[in-house]
Amino acid sequence: MKSKEEILNSYNTTGNDGLPEISAPDLLKAMETYKELYAEAAFNAARQMKDNAYEFTTYADYVSHIRQEARQLEENRDGFTGAITLAANSVLPHFIPHDRSVKEFSFNFTMQGKTYTAFYKKDADGYWQLNNWTAAD
Repeated sequence: MKSKEEILNSYNTTGNDGLPEISAPDLLKAMETYKELYAEAAFNAARQMKDNAYEFTTYADYVSHIRQEARQLEENRDGFTGAITLAANSVLPHFIPHDRSVKEFSFNFTMQGKTYTAFYKKDADGYWQLNNWTAAD
């Protein structure tokens, strides 16, 4: 496995003064490379601790699975956002601030036995729009 120095040196260039230097984007790439190398090493060490009885054969399989799960969660969240918006908008009139200078506010509501927080912002036309939502713990 490459050391930090080897990774950094692979992104270094020589400045006008002849000294090595690294640009901010290249430093970010080097940091990402370093992170990935050590994440893979940690994955392999975990496999050895479990006598190679691990769900994923390679680190690449693991990363692919994690990314697929993240996409699925995002799709589920996007689909659920419509239901959250409908529920939040239906109770919105009970929470609108009386102070007309207020530009944003939030409130909690319960849907399907779970508590959510709806964050609203006033748009350019003065209407309240759902800006974001979170599931309360």
